[in-house]
Amino acid sequence: MKLNETVAIITNKLVFVPYEASHVPTYSEWMSSESLREATASERLSLPEEYAMQKSWREDADKLTFILSIPSNGIKSLTTSDNTTRKEYKVTEGIDDKPSNLIGDVNLFLYEDDNEEEEEDEQSESVVPSNKIPSMIGEIELMVAIDEYQGQGLGKIAVLVFILYILRHQQEILMQDMERFEKGGKCLKYLRVKIGKDNIRSLGLFQKLGFVKTAEEPNYFGEWELRFVIEPLDEVEYGIEDILRNCGVEWREEVEFKRAAQGA
Repeated sequence: MKLNETVAIITNKLVFVPYEASHVPTYSEWMSSESLREATASERLSLPEEYAMQKSWREDADKLTFILSIPSNGIKSLTTSDNTTRKEYKVTEGIDDKPSNLIGDVNLFLYEDDNEEEEEDEQSESVVPSNKIPSMIGEIELMVAIDEYQGQGLGKIAVLVFILYILRHQQEILMQDMERFEKGGKCLKYLRVKIGKDNIRSLGLFQKLGFVKTAEEPNYFGEWELRFVIEPLDEVEYGIEDILRNCGVEWREEVEFKRAAQGA
């Protein structure tokens, strides 16, 4: 979606930038790995197909993505700066997100909740109002593509920072699809992940973050579904902030992302 096309999130541990055409060759190289495609349930695409996919990620109102990068020297220097200086920093395409800094991505897919009635309290005899607002579900995907950055806690940081972004921009995200928003898709019910039954590392990561399995066995497709409750919002955000501090995230800012085409 276009919501984050000029937005970057910077921290002292990890940087989030919008997915640009300049990132596609690196992304395509990542996806040449059969093991990575298997872990992410992805298909091998040609380079032109990857460029088309990048464009769809930008245009489609039900998809939000950030490319993950380790901090550049310029961003690292902000650790000793004040908050005002950090807020004014502009992440520059090709400098702060050069290919050697890129390590993966984190994504959100939006779905309508087709199972609301099944999840109503079976003991409740209350009548559901006819004007009840349908809920939306956010599905998260994470990929740390570079082996040397796996197992360092960066995936954990990526998911938590991304969740904070989603929660704090929830209405803006849902309003990207105004037709669906106006029909009632005005609230996010919960976040979820779907993980292949053999992907033990990802399963452990998300369980540690508070995602809970919805069943005792994988589904028909061999996947675990885990859900993350986002209410009460203040408590959830406070808990995430606390975990991030324990992960060594000393500061975090949303700043402007400047494309190379915009000039100096």
